[in-house]
Amino acid sequence: MVNYIFDFDGTIADSLPAFITVFNKVVRGDDNALTDEELLKFRSMTSRQALRMAGIRWWQIPKLLISGMGDFHDLVPTMQTFKGLPAVIKKMYERGDRLYIVTSNTHENVGKFLELHGLNMYFSDISTGASLFRKSGYISRLIRKHNLKRKHTVYIGDETRDVQAARLARLKTVSVTWGFNTEEILRKQRPAYIINKPLELLDIVL
Repeated sequence: MVNYIFDFDGTIADSLPAFITVFNKVVRGDDNALTDEELLKFRSMTSRQALRMAGIRWWQIPKLLISGMGDFHDLVPTMQTFKGLPAVIKKMYERGDRLYIVTSNTHENVGKFLELHGLNMYFSDISTGASLFRKSGYISRLIRKHNLKRKHTVYIGDETRDVQAARLARLKTVSVTWGFNTEEILRKQRPAYIINKPLELLDIVL
């Protein structure tokens, strides 16, 4: 049995289009929308580098998150999951693996999405509200809460900060290339695994 701790945005939910919509409204404004070229640059950077390029200061992050979550909630019904992932999650559950989520998103948004896509019954626990760069603490608390053995537990995410958070929590990381960050920048973080398709999750050996 393996314990899989999932990130949500970009890993389970294809929320990039919603993110762009909210980013343009909250950060940029309608007259300065994010271009495709800028988006590619952001995806090729670490999370900290992307924030600096966007001109977002540390003290602004909580306010921006609060401002954007309401708009993001309205977009949840438009969000899709990734091709093949629901079947993989179902297979993991049926073979006896335990599934969890640790995310910076809200419980309401995550719960609404999982219910819409018929995935809510597969997850044993969902930890929400993790700050952008303090996710490791939420991961560690979930591990303690459920008495998970680290050698049988892995964190799955799509961003460089997911690799860093899992490392601080003393977990191996599976980086997925179907989310926000590019494969190139993810490889530089040296995760234990990099996968390109959800089906590859079933072959992870700890």
